[in-house]
Amino acid sequence: MKTLNWWPLLGGLILSVPLAAQANPNDPDSDGDGIADRYERMLSTNPNDPKSKPSDLDGDGIPDEYDLDIDGDGVNNWQDPFPRNPQEFADRDGDGVGDAKDGDSDGDGFSNAEEKAAGTNPYSKNSFPDDQGPVVDLIDIPDVVAERIIDIRGMALDTGMGIDKVHVINEDGEVFKGHFLYTTHFAVKVRLNKGMNTLQLAVTDKANNLSRRLVEVEYKP
Repeated sequence: MKTLNWWPLLGGLILSVPLAAQANPNDPDSDGDGIADRYERMLSTNPNDPKSKPSDLDGDGIPDEYDLDIDGDGVNNWQDPFPRNPQEFADRDGDGVGDAKDGDSDGDGFSNAEEKAAGTNPYSKNSFPDDQGPVVDLIDIPDVVAERIIDIRGMALDTGMGIDKVHVINEDGEVFKGHFLYTTHFAVKVRLNKGMNTLQLAVTDKANNLSRRLVEVEYKP
């Protein structure tokens, strides 16, 4: 321990006074323990004793009680589901396991490894491997019609990422866009040519999987 030597005017006696016992008003951290004196006084620890100090998990000089980011991971405590774990700062699926250790971070049933291999986003429940096309059923259409404009109706269901679009293409390459009447039922308004028409119904999901159905209908005005 360093000492301060003082020579009195009378005598010649040397007095040694331990420096650690004296608070230095010019030093905000008198005991050199990494915590400023003002914090130690607020938290009732001894600013002159390096063995008496408040908890400071991330070692940034701000005691945990006053630190907005206790673990120093860059995420504020109120936004961090693991405020005392610097390795974890997010839990997207809310299962209590941090994303860094969670094998399925978004909880969509596909592991992070599977999603990365498939090129989907392992942190989004709306993005996951999907290689199956929609299931499509057509509502009965007459073989012969007298109207030039008809509706092609049916049902489409996708258990993956959901339906993206439905349309019909005729033999001339014309495309007729459809719309959903409600969740699974769709309708496509199509203009027919005289005679037999071979139409292709195409339903695409959001993973770009395609399901096709052929429709043949004869137009006799």
